[in-house]
Amino acid sequence: MNTIAILGAGDLAATLARRIAEAQLARCVVMVDADEGRAKGKALDIAQSGPVEGFDARVEATATLEAVVAPDVVVIADPDDLADAVLLSTRGAERIARWLPAVGKATLLVAGPHPSPLIEAAVAKGFPRERVLGSAPVAAASALRRRLSAELQVEPREIVVTVLGLPPGQLVVPQAAVTVAGVPVEKVSASAFRRALASFNGRPAGPVALAAAALRVLRALDGSRTTLLPVVAQLDGEYGHRRVALAVPVRIRSGRIESVVEVALDPVDRVAFDNAADRRAAGQL
Repeated sequence: MNTIAILGAGDLAATLARRIAEAQLARCVVMVDADEGRAKGKALDIAQSGPVEGFDARVEATATLEAVVAPDVVVIADPDDLADAVLLSTRGAERIARWLPAVGKATLLVAGPHPSPLIEAAVAKGFPRERVLGSAPVAAASALRRRLSAELQVEPREIVVTVLGLPPGQLVVPQAAVTVAGVPVEKVSASAFRRALASFNGRPAGPVALAAAALRVLRALDGSRTTLLPVVAQLDGEYGHRRVALAVPVRIRSGRIESVVEVALDPVDRVAFDNAADRRAAGQL
């Protein structure tokens, strides 16, 4: 990628900007925030660490997205005017409407913990649904893998999970899709899986985990090979729902969502997923 623009200058935006620069995922990372002084200060701090850390990506800052020339990806991180869930619900559609002309042909990635309202607003404004997605489910899946690894006393890399629904509050994890070293978790310890899921208790991920999740999705968007990841995406008939954005597994390649993968759900998970969809349709996070 040539340029990645990050909206915000808070902990999430700064952490993600640093991770992108360290990974040399883009030649230029631009932090965009109305408080340009704060954004420039954080950008300078990251840039000055480059010679120590061994990266030479440019890290810059500006006050408006319009000042960023032809970004490949625009990441919505933590702009001040969408700092919490209440502001997101009341101002999300308004802000998306202002940003989209400057987003242009870039892919739009929502890195915060509640991406659904922004994704739905973007699609409602005519933005292609295959070019807007939320990365928070990757962080949720990672947290669940960590908890399950502790229960089973195995390495997290040996565990595969997929998450659906509306994390973190209405997380749906099909047990049949969870494996430990290739073995279905129900054959290893179904009770450990239930304990790990119960201990997740609906708390959203922090800025470091969310930044790591966004970086993982950015790598997939930059790749020429298909990657399967759980993200928040707008549904258009998949799982029997339309016009709602929920966590689902998708295939990602070359800057876009190729397709939504429909996982077989047992009756209990089906009801939980439908409840999450109904909650989103009612405008709840």
